[in-house]
Amino acid sequence: MKKKTKQTLCGLIDRSGKVLAGRSRLIGSRYYTGSDFLASAQGITNDGTYYYCTGTVIALKFNGLSKINMKTGEVVLKKERYLPEPLASQGFNHYGGCTCFENKIYTAVEDKDRAHPCIAVFSAETLEFTGLYRILGPEIQPNGNLPWCAADKENRLLYTGYFDHCDHINALNIDTLEFIRHIPISRVVEHTQGGEMWNGLIYISCHDTWRRKHVYSIDPATGETRLVMERDAGKNIVESEGITVCPMDDGSFFHQLDVLYPATLAIRRYSAEQTGT
Repeated sequence: MKKKTKQTLCGLIDRSGKVLAGRSRLIGSRYYTGSDFLASAQGITNDGTYYYCTGTVIALKFNGLSKINMKTGEVVLKKERYLPEPLASQGFNHYGGCTCFENKIYTAVEDKDRAHPCIAVFSAETLEFTGLYRILGPEIQPNGNLPWCAADKENRLLYTGYFDHCDHINALNIDTLEFIRHIPISRVVEHTQGGEMWNGLIYISCHDTWRRKHVYSIDPATGETRLVMERDAGKNIVESEGITVCPMDDGSFFHQLDVLYPATLAIRRYSAEQTGT
C-alpha cells in the first residue's frame, strides 16, 4: 500500500458557489496496475455511478478507455489499444482529459505533432466511438495541446484550456463543437492536466511541481480564478492527471487521478469540509 498524501484545502465551495476557508482530508485511494492502469491514467469524469477514464502510453502505442464502479472500484468495462480509425489515420495518438454529458464521454485528443487537437465523443454505455469529433484549429488551440475539457450541462457548453501558461479558456457549443468565444481568466495557471465543472465552477488540476499539486477554480461567467486546493505528494514521484467532482455519502468531493511512477494509478478521494468562513 502506498503512503497516503497529506493535503490541505485552501478554499472550498458551498452549494451556492461561495468560496469558504477550510480544510480537506483524504477519504481513501484505490490503486490500479497493468492494463487497468494503462487504460485509465489520463482523464477522469463521472456520472454519479461510474468513473470514465482515458489512458495513453505513447511509448507502448497504447490508448484505452475504462469504466469503473465509483463505490466498489471495480473496472466493469475496458477498451484496450482502442483508437478509432478516423482519428488514428489523421495522426491522433494521445487521449487527454474527458467529461460526461448526456450519456456521452467528450474526450480531448492530441495528434503526434501537437498541431491540430480534437474533441472526440464516445458512448458512456459501451465506450464505443460515436463517430462525432471536431478538430480545433490554431484560432482555438494555437499551440496544439488540449489537456482537458469540461461540460457545462446547464448552458450546453464545453470548455477547453491549455497545458502551459493558461491565461484564458475556450467555450464551445457542446452539440456542434463549434467555437463560441475566448474567456480571459484572472490568473495564469501552469501545467494543467484535468478539468471538470460542478455548480457553476470549473475545477482545474495542475501538475505544477513534483511534490506540491494544486487545484484552481474558474468562474466562466467572470473569469475569476482562485486556488482551492494544495496537496503534498510526499516523497512519491507523482504526476497529477485528471480531476472530477462528485459529492458522495462517504464525504468524498474531489476525485483526483495520480500516476505513481513507474506504473501505478491512484484514484484519490478528498473531502471538502468547512472549518470557517
